[in-house]
Amino acid sequence: MKKVLAFSAIALAVLAGCTATPSSTSSASLVPDSLVVSPNDKRAYKTLKLNNEIEVVLVSDPSVEKSAAALSVGVGLLHDPMTQQGMAHYLEHMLFLGTERYPDTKEYSEFMTKNGGAHNAYTWLDITNYMFKVNNDAYDNALDRFADFFKAPKLYPEYTDKEKNAVNAEWSMRREMDFFGQFKLSRNLMGEHPANRFLIGNLETLGDKENSNLHKETVDFYNKYYSSNIMKVAMISNLPLSEMEVLATKHFSSIKNKNIAKPEVTQSLDLTKVAGKKVYYKPNEDVKQLKLDFTIKNNITDYAVKPNSFISYLLSSEMPGTPAQILRDKGWVSQLTSSASPDMYGNYGSLSIDAELTDLGMQHRDEIVAIIMQYIDLIKKEGVNDKYFNEIRTSLNNQFQFLEKGDEFGYVSNLADSMQKYPLNNVINAGFYYAKFDKNSVNAVLEQLTPAALKVWYISQQEQTDSKLHFYDGEYRLADFTAQEIAAWQQPTQVALTLPAVNRLLPENFAIKTNADTATEPKLVLDEAGIKIWQVASTNFGHQPKGLLKVYINSELAERDAKAQVLYSVWADLYNLQQSALSTEASIAGMNLGVAAANGLTFTLNGFTDKQALLLEQGLKTLQVAVDEQGFAQAIDRFSRDIANEGKQFPYYQAFGEFSKVISNGSYSNDALLNAAKSLTAADLNAFMAQTLQQNQIRSFVFGNYDQNDINHIAAQLKAIMPSDHKTTAYSRDKTWLPKAGEVYVMKKDIDVADVAIVDVVVHPEPGYKQKARASILQNHFRTVAFDKLRTEEQLAYAVGGFARPVDEFASLGLFIQTPVKGPKEMQARFDAFKKEYVSELNKVTEETFQQLKNSTLVGLKEQPKNLSDELSPLLGDWYRENFAFDSRAKLIAEVEKVTLADIKTFYAQTMGNTNAARINIQLRGTKFKDTDFAAIAGEINIKDLADAKSKMQYQ
Repeated sequence: MKKVLAFSAIALAVLAGCTATPSSTSSASLVPDSLVVSPNDKRAYKTLKLNNEIEVVLVSDPSVEKSAAALSVGVGLLHDPMTQQGMAHYLEHMLFLGTERYPDTKEYSEFMTKNGGAHNAYTWLDITNYMFKVNNDAYDNALDRFADFFKAPKLYPEYTDKEKNAVNAEWSMRREMDFFGQFKLSRNLMGEHPANRFLIGNLETLGDKENSNLHKETVDFYNKYYSSNIMKVAMISNLPLSEMEVLATKHFSSIKNKNIAKPEVTQSLDLTKVAGKKVYYKPNEDVKQLKLDFTIKNNITDYAVKPNSFISYLLSSEMPGTPAQILRDKGWVSQLTSSASPDMYGNYGSLSIDAELTDLGMQHRDEIVAIIMQYIDLIKKEGVNDKYFNEIRTSLNNQFQFLEKGDEFGYVSNLADSMQKYPLNNVINAGFYYAKFDKNSVNAVLEQLTPAALKVWYISQQEQTDSKLHFYDGEYRLADFTAQEIAAWQQPTQVALTLPAVNRLLPENFAIKTNADTATEPKLVLDEAGIKIWQVASTNFGHQPKGLLKVYINSELAERDAKAQVLYSVWADLYNLQQSALSTEASIAGMNLGVAAANGLTFTLNGFTDKQALLLEQGLKTLQVAVDEQGFAQAIDRFSRDIANEGKQFPYYQAFGEFSKVISNGSYSNDALLNAAKSLTAADLNAFMAQTLQQNQIRSFVFGNYDQNDINHIAAQLKAIMPSDHKTTAYSRDKTWLPKAGEVYVMKKDIDVADVAIVDVVVHPEPGYKQKARASILQNHFRTVAFDKLRTEEQLAYAVGGFARPVDEFASLGLFIQTPVKGPKEMQARFDAFKKEYVSELNKVTEETFQQLKNSTLVGLKEQPKNLSDELSPLLGDWYRENFAFDSRAKLIAEVEKVTLADIKTFYAQTMGNTNAARINIQLRGTKFKDTDFAAIAGEINIKDLADAKSKMQYQ
């Protein structure tokens, strides 16, 4: 499924660059006179410029429970000194470690914990962005601490080496990620261009060298670039705009204006060195990919006429006659998409076409390239047409017309980022604003889509390579295009390429169907013939012409064996592949369609409700997919590679994944799934689909803008997919481990990535909301102390902390880490020592601090939903668990309100301080530590794999 016109202001994998190079048409004349806000957004806004030239966007929303702010600086990784590569990122870390007025390195994080806060920052090519959110009553004090980062950070010399280790650990986590390796290679080809730097930094690039002192250069970098005139601020609060303006002036107007020019990248590229090449890349993950990557001039100033979006729209189309449809029908690709990042390299960007290949496609890669290049020529000749402009603009306008709120933290972060890229009055709508059809701007980009600007990436583990990357784990080989290859691309196409047809699913009616009589709590509105439908309207967003329909085809077959899990996964994959054209058309129209494997299948349809009846009908009638041996084999190959690639994820992701599998009786080991997959055939899937549709219980959850006619239509469509001999089965749900005193289950496993990861979870012996409430309050303090001690002070890892995660009815408390510093035995010993040390920290918690922690937990639990998804999430959770009172959150809130300081101390003693408490410990040993020992834990019951776990564990 593809989201062709999805808009995200922050996508860190492809974020931002530097100064825009104007293309054929400037959008300056299209900038509105005032800030443009969605008609669906009733918040109050104000823009202003402080006397030190900081531009500010203020957002007043009386409904928010938490206030937030972000400050972006117009400098980033492109501007690192070559002697200290990674400097901008390293400085971002250092700013959190104390200021003149708040010198304690832990003060900021402790303040945030006490006041329900969250804080973060990121550094990318031309921006460093800092953000936080906090309880409303702590906003003034939070701004005071936050703003001091940009006035007087301590930049302690004694923390220079410590924080350098944190940056190194962050790099170590990412060195095996294929995206970063490929991005590094792309920049390597740029020679002396500023983009060719090692961006993240590590112990090799950051440190004292001859004629370069790390601490001095850090201070110099801050003093040079952290100037108010290249800073942007976004704020949101429940306060009136007048009071917010006072706060903005109070806290940010005293940041020093050094009157610097915003750093720019102007150096030209020699495309003969950068492009015109084939790149054979051997990744860490087992993938089969083809990428056509065009280097284009930065045209971000054309955001209002969107030439890149126009071209990507045509290239991504799944309509008949497009490459995506033709190549998929040939069995050569499973997915083909296009996207553009106009500022990826500062004054240059990228427009790419990405294809996921099948084994058959691997044999036809050159032909695929030729078809795509010939399609680009077709676009140049016939595709620059205003009918596509009208379609894209309608889609974007619909999205913006009914734009939903997001979390305050993300919202201010997005705004502060956009303020560095776009005129102030377009920072909210830039991604949706399509002012006019500009043929010249589209042609200006199309003219750059030539072999001279192209790199073709052949990405698989079968590639022949001759070089290795420095700093990242990737191998590659380069070759120039031959004259014969280029000539082949210019030949008449051998397939019937055509431009896309018009979208049929764009909504035309935004009427609200719900009324005062519609239920405000989910109710079972239909129960007949093996079909149950629950319905509820939105309490908070009843004015939105949107809704979600979820159909759960629940089957006992899922409990049978690993083969059933494989078959449900393959079924979902084939359905989504075969319905890619329909789901893409729906996505453009503001709807989403997809199927996922569960205990059976879940069919999800959401978005604008106007055309959902048509989409439901088309989506359900093809639920039982057509499959031949070739298509089935390709699906099994994708499934097997996806399973294998789990072993290339961050080790701490893998550790949490193993924990989740261990506590569920419905999970199977990767080896069991892979072995099951090898034995299956297309005939097995055909029989399995028929059996599932014949034996099941169908449950549907209908949320949002639906009326009785919709319910009747849904029921009719569900009945239509049921065979005449349908049998209603019992509801099937995975069971969760039943913890018992004295049980200590330990999994020790070697993994194929470098670092060590540990997840260590202790479960409270008493089930129920009382203990879950205590855990929810305690976890915020526990995670903060763990992070400050193990990360900030001891620099053991970048990813480390504490958490509280329910084991169904039981509360738990845990620690996790991914470390490049210690082996599992040493790291577990440090965990065990920390658990004892934490008791003294917990005993220091005053009644006042406890009340702050408790209040923060309650504020978070009682927060009103920001959007339809927020409102729906707890309802769906209860629905899946068959809690048809839909009151789990209310019960938790009621118990949190009763918790005392003594209660959380007792909870800790009965979990982490209880040697007889039930416990699960996952130790994953990376390749860097293969010669070190695993940790032995007293009373451990070793589980070799999930089958072993199932034979030893009992379930609730």
